[in-house]
Amino acid sequence: MFEFFRQIRDRGVVKVGIAYLVGAWLVLQLADVIFPAIGLHERSITLVLGLLAVGLPLAIILAWVFDITPEGIRRTDDANTVDSAAGAVTRASIVVIPFPDMSAEQDQQHFCDGLTEELLNVLTCIPNLRVASHTSSFSLAGKDLSVKEIARRFNVAHVLEGSVRKSGNRIRVTAKLVEAGTDSLLWSETYNRELDDIFVIQDDIASSVLEALKLKFGTVRSADEDTKNAKAYEYFLRGRGYVVSKSDREVELAAEMFRKAVELDPEFTRAWINLAEMCAIYAVFFGDTSYWREIAKKAGDRLMELAPNRAESLLAFAYALTAEGRFKEAEAEFLKAIELDPTMGIARHYLGRAQLHQGKTKAAAESFAMAAQCDPEDYESPLLGSNVYDGLGDTENAHRLARIGVERAERILEDYPDNQRAYYLGAGGLQILGDSEKAREWAEYALALDPEDAATRYNSACFYAKAGEIEKALDCLENSVISRSWIENDADLNPLRSHPRYLAILDSLPA
Repeated sequence: MFEFFRQIRDRGVVKVGIAYLVGAWLVLQLADVIFPAIGLHERSITLVLGLLAVGLPLAIILAWVFDITPEGIRRTDDANTVDSAAGAVTRASIVVIPFPDMSAEQDQQHFCDGLTEELLNVLTCIPNLRVASHTSSFSLAGKDLSVKEIARRFNVAHVLEGSVRKSGNRIRVTAKLVEAGTDSLLWSETYNRELDDIFVIQDDIASSVLEALKLKFGTVRSADEDTKNAKAYEYFLRGRGYVVSKSDREVELAAEMFRKAVELDPEFTRAWINLAEMCAIYAVFFGDTSYWREIAKKAGDRLMELAPNRAESLLAFAYALTAEGRFKEAEAEFLKAIELDPTMGIARHYLGRAQLHQGKTKAAAESFAMAAQCDPEDYESPLLGSNVYDGLGDTENAHRLARIGVERAERILEDYPDNQRAYYLGAGGLQILGDSEKAREWAEYALALDPEDAATRYNSACFYAKAGEIEKALDCLENSVISRSWIENDADLNPLRSHPRYLAILDSLPA
């Protein structure tokens, strides 16, 4: 019912109805004066009244179906696709399409992805501007969709797109902002500059977008707030481009880019933040831990010197502590980061992990549940939370989070059909919901995508353990790299606890 009245408002039906009634009243007043003067019978006025009465519903129907735009009269569903497609769309809303690499050698895509990432980060910091998430944006890479299709899909009113061409130290960036409802160009610009001007280009794009949207804002966060070294920033952008996919190789390459960035500018805080995060992720999920832990620790310590009161710094420092197995200290730092930025869902997610490592299962479940509320596209937190609640015997919350997580994972898989993590975590959620057949299909598909991936093997072990296939579970677990404290507190592995092979695996891991 609410949607019906919103449609009446948005299509201008009320305005047309009022205008028609005012016009009808004027016509009747004129008829009352003019008709007797020219000898027309009083019944003529009654006839006019009847015609006006018939015309009212016709005017309302036409107002519902058509809309008057600068380009002429159009059907409402064409003239205002965004508004009619997904509920009331905030005018100040935007999705950024990843800028493709138009360079002759086609070897700059990671640089382009990094530039897109930074534009997203800058725009996200603007109050009252709703920006579609990183995942939403990068799901559009290489897709041939119209502006209206994209806007409808992500429930936004505007689309920012462009391209990048880099040759040596010269860069050419084109950008344009399109209003989805009318498919009209609000702003466009082409920048032919030296690479040193990349900061100016980013700032100008962000400011121009806000000006075009007529948003009131203070100072747009400058691209060079952390560094003025263009080469260091180029490495940073390349690193951000690699972060888009978090495979072991991409994480390794991203870390290398961030390392080069901080070598050129040791004061570059955001590069240190990303370096700490990538090294901690590699140490926790991909093994070869001593080397990566050492770099993560160095980056974390450096951040405590550069920006100890910055939420992102505390988050990265906590990552580094997690990689070292210092979970209690990491928990404290995650909580500090959350205090500074309560909307930081990723901090709540990793807080839950740190708590689970310590055996604080109820607190971990609650942290995962809160993380799921922060980001509507985060499928990992609700699925991990559902597993923890399931282990606690809290069926209601386990099912609630499993449904949320599976729905989100399915949306991710529409855009990333080979996303192993969505498959193997989703399999756990499907298991909890009782869909054993689909759960097995997802788990086995994830394992088939990369049978050697440690995280996939571990989660496959969890699936098989809960399915009662103990030997299969142990086969997967023996070849997966995972923390001892995580295994000890993961309820999915309860069916294996007394098995000699499980005990041998546990003994092989450092305490």
